[in-house]
Formats: sequence, C-alpha cells, structure tokens
Amino acid sequence: MTTTAPPKRRRPYNSPTRQAQAGATKRAVLDGAREVFAKSGYAAATIEAVAAAAMVSVPTVYALFGSKPALLAAMVADGGSAPDIRKLAEKALAEQEPRRRITAAARVVRTIMRREGALLQLLKQAGTGRPELEDARRQVHRQQRGALGEVLRPLHAGRLLRAGLDFDEALATFCALASPESYWLLTDEFGWSAVRWERWLAGCGVRLFVEGGP
Repeated sequence: MTTTAPPKRRRPYNSPTRQAQAGATKRAVLDGAREVFAKSGYAAATIEAVAAAAMVSVPTVYALFGSKPALLAAMVADGGSAPDIRKLAEKALAEQEPRRRITAAARVVRTIMRREGALLQLLKQAGTGRPELEDARRQVHRQQRGALGEVLRPLHAGRLLRAGLDFDEALATFCALASPESYWLLTDEFGWSAVRWERWLAGCGVRLFVEGGP
C-alpha cells in the first residue's frame, strides 16, 4: 500500500517590491484623477482620461477602484496624506499646551486646504445633481470631524478647555470654523490669504475654547 503525501500549501506571494509597485500605481492613478477632475470637472472626466494621465491601462484603474464614484471617494480619503502633512499633524497632536495645540492644528488645516485645491474645487459642484459629489462633501466633513476631534478630545478630558464648554459644541464649532466653506468664503469672497485665514482660525479657536485665551 502506498501513501501519498498531502500537497504542500503554497505560501502567499508577498513581495515587498510588488507591494511597492502596487502602491506607486495607486498613487499615480490618484494623482491622475486629481489632474483630470480639476481640468474637466467631475461630470466630464472619464476613467479613460484618468488612465492616460496616470500612464496605466483602463482595466488597471477599474481593478484598483471599481468606478468613478469610488475613485472620487478614494481621492477624498487620500486628502492630507502627504508625508509632510502627516508630520505636521503628528507634531500638532504631540503638543500638550492647549494654545499651541490649537494653533498647530490650524496650520495643518490650512496646509491641506492649499494642497487639495483641485479637490475643493470639485466639492464646490456638490448640490448640482451629482450625488457622488454630495457624498464626497460629506466625507470631507466626516474626516475633518474625526481629525479635529483628536485635537480637542485630550484637552476636554484633561479639563483644559474653557470651563463649562461641552465637547460636542466645541467640536462642531471648530469644524464650522475650519470647514472648506469657511475657507472659500474668506479667501475667495473676502480676498484673504491662506496664511491670514490660518491666523484667524487659530485665534478663534484659542479665544473660544481655552480658558483665559486672548
């Protein structure tokens, strides 16, 4: 009687080089989408144009993201992910003193607003009959709410915010001040520079949230 050895299970192929290539391809597609969406507008942009801008095949774009709305959602999720912005955010979250923490957070928000100009232009088209754009606008607000919550929550837990200030109210106020709509209003309509807007955001945050703020 002969016995047959069980087949060996293959280990999953997990090449660091292959992962790096996949990451580079995804980055190229996201950058291509930013370029195409900014130039053509969301409605007129095509996956074919994104693929051409990224120098990849159309099936590659579909394999990575599935659809144009999903690609837009991925663009929003990727906003503010550049290494220098992440470093600014880490520095802000490392600050323990309330005024410096809020001021550093304002710097991060301003940097993202400047860097993500193409995406913000797309969001201005929300409410024009494209549900994907409205979803993207809401996604931006959710992401910002999460990020600013990380800024304020330790201050609230440590009782470093103004006495009697409710956390939810503080977060809602900070989100309203730091919103894309606030940035558009003061930079586009009133002609403020991005730096002036950052100073205003930081000053408002300190005055409203910190006991004894200037």
